[in-house]
Amino acid sequence: MMNFKTEPFFRRILWIGVLLSLMACQNEGDGTEKEEVKEPQYPTFSIDPATTYQEMVGFGGALTWYSSRVASSPKSEEIYQLMFEDLGMDILRLKNWYYPADYPNNKSTDEMLTSGDKEMFEATQEFYAKAKSYNPDIEILLCSWGPPAALKNNNNLREGFLKKDEEGNYMYDAFAQYWVDVLDHYNFTPEYISIQNEPSYVNANWTTCMWGATEATGLPGYDKAFDQVYDRIKDRPNAPLMVGPESENVQAFSTFALVAKSRESCSVYGYHPYNFSKDTPISSITPFLKSMAQDFGDKPNFMTEYSGMSWFQTARFMQQTLQYANTSAYLYWELVWGDVTTKDKAMIYVDGAGGYMVNSFYYLIKHFSKHIDKGYKRVEVSSVLPLVEVTGYLNPAGDKLTLIAVNADARNLDYKFEVEGMEIANISGYQTVGDSFYQELEGVETDKPVRLPAESISTFVLELK
Repeated sequence: MMNFKTEPFFRRILWIGVLLSLMACQNEGDGTEKEEVKEPQYPTFSIDPATTYQEMVGFGGALTWYSSRVASSPKSEEIYQLMFEDLGMDILRLKNWYYPADYPNNKSTDEMLTSGDKEMFEATQEFYAKAKSYNPDIEILLCSWGPPAALKNNNNLREGFLKKDEEGNYMYDAFAQYWVDVLDHYNFTPEYISIQNEPSYVNANWTTCMWGATEATGLPGYDKAFDQVYDRIKDRPNAPLMVGPESENVQAFSTFALVAKSRESCSVYGYHPYNFSKDTPISSITPFLKSMAQDFGDKPNFMTEYSGMSWFQTARFMQQTLQYANTSAYLYWELVWGDVTTKDKAMIYVDGAGGYMVNSFYYLIKHFSKHIDKGYKRVEVSSVLPLVEVTGYLNPAGDKLTLIAVNADARNLDYKFEVEGMEIANISGYQTVGDSFYQELEGVETDKPVRLPAESISTFVLELK
């Protein structure tokens, strides 16, 4: 037998290698546990359904100018189905077109101030009927761009402000009566009304009316008009809730919302963030939205009109409004639009002949509106990586959770889901990347990561148990 101690060094090394190989084979053969191969670690969406924030009213858009083209389109039913069924919208903003000729002597809608007013008044009533036929739960916000010319100091729908009577007092009573007449002459009762779109903004090109937050500004007081309308309509059957102030920018909102804050008449804050644009850094938007929740968190708030960013910027902005301002309803401005120069900004562009085109903004809103409904509550969700912006919404039964994830990172990222205290029974997903809009994801599994492509938006629906 070989004397191991006397072997040359290199032969000792050879023997050691042989012995180690034999030991490895023996371990493999007798079932000794091998070293476990670790799975890669993925970032996780951590969801706490017990921590809730605002209750949602939902998502939608506005039918105002150009929308009469829908009613007269040979493809009107296709467009109605897209808006009121496929989109899954929860709230629709309509413009008030009640402007009878020679108001208040004439209050009939048989003859309106212009033929366009009559056409749009009738189209608006059709929109309501069609919306309710497709979705009985859809809610309506009816907004006015200004009172009739007879109640304006310049006797014109455009510019000007509320007229004074012979004694030098602003005609708040007549303005409140006008709103009674509005509600009496539409064939529907909206869930919400707004007495003045953008009360501190005037424009010579369309209906506007200037208000001060109070009379102390030298203008008619929005606060007094708001209260008097409320007093006149509050006892009506199914009286609409009043939304205010629908200001055009964050500075005006702060001024007008302060006078609405302590008022029983104001049920919802409405805002239009037109001081933000495609050139505004997202970091500059966040502080205002946080102040909305902090300073005006006593009532729900709705973002009732806005556009002006790219679809991906809008996706990030929507996430910001929902997460930081606790916004309960988000309404994109151009649900239907007809201006060919800005047709890409419309959710649905309708031309003069009634042809239509569905755009990226339609699918963007669908990411939110299709699987989040009235009564859902936003819940706590963390995403680990700051450029993956995520919000989550739990249904009233507590067994379905909708997650919206916007990946603003330049990288493709893989994420897993974890719901505290609950198991995930099933996951379905829908994704938009580039020009591929709202595509259903295949093969999404509860225990496997999901891919979030760079600059994408994803909707995930989690069934819980």
